[in-house]
Amino acid sequence: MVKAAIIVFAAAFTFMLTIGAAVYASDYGKSEMVHFRVAVPAGNITSPQVIKGAGAPLEMAPIIINLQQRGNLKKVLNPGIEGISTHWITNIGKKSIKIRMELVNASIPVRWEVSANLPFDPDTRTFIEPLPPRESIRNLGIDWFFLIPEDRLYDDIVYEGGLLLSDADTGETLTFLPITVMNGAGMINGSGGDCH
Repeated sequence: MVKAAIIVFAAAFTFMLTIGAAVYASDYGKSEMVHFRVAVPAGNITSPQVIKGAGAPLEMAPIIINLQQRGNLKKVLNPGIEGISTHWITNIGKKSIKIRMELVNASIPVRWEVSANLPFDPDTRTFIEPLPPRESIRNLGIDWFFLIPEDRLYDDIVYEGGLLLSDADTGETLTFLPITVMNGAGMINGSGGDCH
């Protein structure tokens, strides 16, 4: 009889654990960082498009994050932090490029975390060595954490700017990817949010 009770308890516990994990995963999926791909040079990305050049085509789109579409866990655990991330910067041009990055119109604090096999200067936000044509930066991980002040958390537009990638040697704009963090109508991510 005790053995049967233990089996029933174990089965019920396993069932509840499985259901709980499924609920957590479905809600947690809404709080993950937005992932996107970047091609240089790609110009001003004003709408979803396929960028073609040397190498495989890449899909790019402006990034739109609607804070009202985040999961409940995100809203409770860390509502003032919103993150975006890329693991892909690909040179689709025909010459090697030294890439500098800048967040345009950074009206709220943003924390950068960059790691890559290509040397990076955090002060100038520049990859020190040129990226050859048809190459991607190996082992790249760039995370931007928007640290949203409490008094701005419910603004219609929390951040409206973008990621500017330029040629560090000439200052020429290579790619501009608009980024909007907002509250209200719209999509959670115009870029598709894929992380392959």
